Amino acid sequence: MDFLSNKFFIYSLVIGLILLGGFYVWFDLKYSANVPQMANNTASTTEENGNGAEISLIPNRPVPDLPWPVEIHAEVSEEAKKMLLENIEILTMSLRKDPQQYSYWMDLALFRKQAGDFNGARIAWEYASEMRPDDFIPRHNLGDLYTYDIVNLTKAEEYYKEAIKRQPTEIMVYQKLYEMYRFKMKNDAKARAILEEGIAKNPQDSLRLEVILDDWINGR
Repeated sequence: MDFLSNKFFIYSLVIGLILLGGFYVWFDLKYSANVPQMANNTASTTEENGNGAEISLIPNRPVPDLPWPVEIHAEVSEEAKKMLLENIEILTMSLRKDPQQYSYWMDLALFRKQAGDFNGARIAWEYASEMRPDDFIPRHNLGDLYTYDIVNLTKAEEYYKEAIKRQPTEIMVYQKLYEMYRFKMKNDAKARAILEEGIAKNPQDSLRLEVILDDWINGR
């Protein structure tokens, strides 16, 4: 099966699984449209994709092991399981041939997470985060993974903060970190501080955070 001819099928499946599975991860279709196909990683240490975003080729970093087949731990229908296995296999085999395909690492992590392979998702998003050091998206997704799936709140906090550092205008990441502090860590001081930080850094776009803070203070 040709991967490129099935790209839109894969993303339709992603959207369907997100809606049916009830989980949230951040991905951006524009990244997949313009990621260069790079087979040679010896000429330089960085390249740029069509959007001008830098992608590090990580010449001294071993490519993560990509075991196949993957075990499906999530409770999904047989049809969904078949589709997950098919798409994970396509991505895995493609990355074995050319590991410098950023969008494929992002896709692979998403599918492995939905399959219940949280460690596989972690490895893929970590590698993607090294390929694109300035991208907040894989770090945000790792924050979610460590908050709700692997459950290591120290690591979750670290990745959410790294995401904010790279993209301080993304209001949703402040909200995610607030929710982790308040409802998982039970640390109201940190929860309030991150809301106030997001508001201070985004005075024109922080209405969502302002409403959350106001409702919390007033017990609504």
